[in-house]
This record gives sequence, structure tokens and C-alpha cells, in this order.
Amino acid sequence: MEIRAPYPNELDEMLELMCRAFELDVELARDIFYSDPFFDLLERRVLVDRGKVISCLTIVPGVIALGAARIPVAGIAGVATDEAFRRRGYAGALLRDTIKLLYRKKVPLSMLYPFSPRYYRKFGWETASVEWWCEIPSALLPPYSESRFVRPYQAGDLEHMRRLHDVHLHNTAGGFVREPARWQWILRQKYQTVIADFHGAVEGYMIYEVQSGRNRVEVREIIFITSRAQRALLGFLSSANLADTIGVCAPVYRAQQWSTWLTDNEDELLSQVRGGLRPTYMLRITHLPALIECLRPHWRSWQEAIRIVVDDSFVPGGKHQAVLTPEGSDKPIRATSWARGGIHTWSQIVGGYLLPSEAFSAGLITLSQPEVAEVLDDLFPKCYPFTTLAERF
Repeated sequence: MEIRAPYPNELDEMLELMCRAFELDVELARDIFYSDPFFDLLERRVLVDRGKVISCLTIVPGVIALGAARIPVAGIAGVATDEAFRRRGYAGALLRDTIKLLYRKKVPLSMLYPFSPRYYRKFGWETASVEWWCEIPSALLPPYSESRFVRPYQAGDLEHMRRLHDVHLHNTAGGFVREPARWQWILRQKYQTVIADFHGAVEGYMIYEVQSGRNRVEVREIIFITSRAQRALLGFLSSANLADTIGVCAPVYRAQQWSTWLTDNEDELLSQVRGGLRPTYMLRITHLPALIECLRPHWRSWQEAIRIVVDDSFVPGGKHQAVLTPEGSDKPIRATSWARGGIHTWSQIVGGYLLPSEAFSAGLITLSQPEVAEVLDDLFPKCYPFTTLAERF
């Protein structure tokens, strides 16, 4: 048995394995598989036994925003095992090898969207994002008059969308930095895009998918920088006769943007609107020192160094270690303060999902003294991370 990048003549076998696992049409998937802008043989991993590809996965490189910091991340996608070889530990072996690979390459974080959180938790990934979701009858959305300023996407709009997304990323943690390849991948999907254009002032856009078989529209991404652009895009969903039902998700702290319903019948509202909170992605520290180097330039100064120890049985030595020092400290600093915990808890902390003081109060981490929690809360603030549907892999 060997784990490695696939040879070129094994790519079709890998594709067919993925299609069987996810019940996809091979011919329809082939173009996507080979024209993927992130396609790189070295970013695909296979477990091969006696010449047969038994398990596979794809590493999706990216950069996510956490506050002002930009963190390289390895997305894990397309984890699949041949049905005849399942429940024998092959996928687990592939994941363990991938964790070690990312550690050797000093990739700070790994992210995935799980089919089973319980399964991936065994390998150190932990839930690090929760979103608000809602199914809304389009008739209940206000028909705002600004909807007349919404038009279809046209050549030249990408620069406006990039500008708007940069503003969004500044205010929303967890999203991906959009390099040209990622924009290319999003816009080549079978989605529709509309622009909120006020006489040349582009203030918002929306990417959506019409699911005609379900009489439903899925909002893949909606971004606006003014309240009138928000009204324009919501009004478009109300008045464009796209579908009876609108599906949307948003950061938990922005749910109120969707809370204006057009009805005088509360019974109708209760019976027709569904929504709530649901977990989205899982995060895993794969190289703590590299992660700290990304974060350190964005920390305010403080007085003493703090040693962080993250227990992780999947990396050499069974733990990650790093010393947190103020930016600009060029002399060795002896760390008398320390914090220690497991890979799951620290992955939630560094991802902005869990405050260190919350973890300490719950007994999930230990500290040299309780006062260390206050300093760590400043370094790792809660930021309610979120990724739009359009950028999920």
C-alpha cells in the first residue's frame, strides 16, 4: 500500500472513484475535474494498493481572512473510498498522511466541509463556523422600489465585484481571499449574477442558482455596501418571479438583514418560514508556528511571552509548540506563562469560534495562571467566521 500524488494515467481512475462515491455522472464531471483552476497533480492524493486506487482526496489551496490577518489554508475535498474497501481504515490512513504532509509543508490550517463531523473529529478537525439559514417564501419579501436598479452581470463587472468582496472580507472573518483562479471557478458555475447599479455606482451584487425542479432559488452569495443596495437585491428576489421559495444563509450576526417580512398574518409567517443555526466548516491547526507567524504582525503589543502547547497525536512529537511574543521582539524572551490544550479546542480558538477564556472556564485548556486568559482573548478574539455558498468546495 502506498499514499502519494496520482500518476497521470491514474487520474481517470480517481475521477471514476469520486463519481461512484458521490453519485455523479462521469462525463459531466470530467470537464470540471480537468478544467478545475486549482488542478495540480501534487494537490491530489491517492491510496493505492496492488495497483488499484482505493481512496482519494483533493487538497484545495487558499487563503482565508481572520481579522486583518491572511492565513494560508489547505481545504480538503472529495474524500472517497471504493465501496468494496470501505470501513477498513483506508480513508483514515489517507487523512493521517495528508496531515503529516501539510505539517511538513508548514501549512498553518486545514479546512473541510464534512459529510460527518463525528468522523473527521477523530482526525483533529473541529467545528469552527456556524451560520444562520432560512427558507423564505418570495411573496413575504418586501417589493422594494430600488429593485429597478438591479441588472444582469455584464463584461467589466468583475472589477466592481472584486472591490465589493474586498470590503466584505474586511468585515467578515472566515472568507477566502479571491485570487483570479477562485473568481474564475465561481463565475464558470451554472449560476446567475445580478448587479445593484445606481447610475454607474455599483454598490452590491448577488450570485444565485435557480433550482427549477424545486421551484426554489438558492442565494449563493449576496454582498452590498449600502442599505439601498440591500433593498435593491431583496426587492429583486421579491419581484423577479424567480421561484416561490428563497434559500439563504448568512453570518449569525447578520440575520436581522433578512428579518423584514411582508405579512400581516403571523400564522402564515410561522408556517411558511423555516430557519435556524447550523454548523458549516471544520478547522484544524496543521502547523502552529507558521500560523503564529501569520497572526503576529496584527497583534497589539503586550508585556510577556506566552508558550502555547497544542496536543496533537498526528504530528511528530505529539504536539505543536509556539511562543507568542509581541511584534518587533528581536531578542529571545523567556516564556514564564503558558497555555495548553488539545487540537480540537485550539483549532476553534485560533479560528475565532471560541474565546480562550470560554475554553478555560469550560476546562478545555489549562493556563499557568487565570490572568493569561485575558491576554489570549485579545490575541484570539471571537469573530463568527463565515463562508458564502459560492466559495465552498
